[in-house]
Amino acid sequence: MGKKRFSIITFILSFLSLIISLKLFWNLAIFADEKNSSPAIINGGEFWLTMDWLRLLLLLLLCIISCVNIFRDEKKK
Repeated sequence: MGKKRFSIITFILSFLSLIISLKLFWNLAIFADEKNSSPAIINGGEFWLTMDWLRLLLLLLLCIISCVNIFRDEKKK
């Protein structure tokens, strides 16, 4: 039961992190649009914009992996 609880907590934390990151990225896009700029300029260059996208991708993968881990059947020994 301890591993399942740990998996659920991991999923909740990763999902909350993903939601917060998506909201911040959305606000960045709105700000860039209102100021007639681009997200790359606001982030400090193309590299950091790419790192921002990578962060979102890694958080999504973490959510998927932790969700799969919750519903995976544990083999009884």
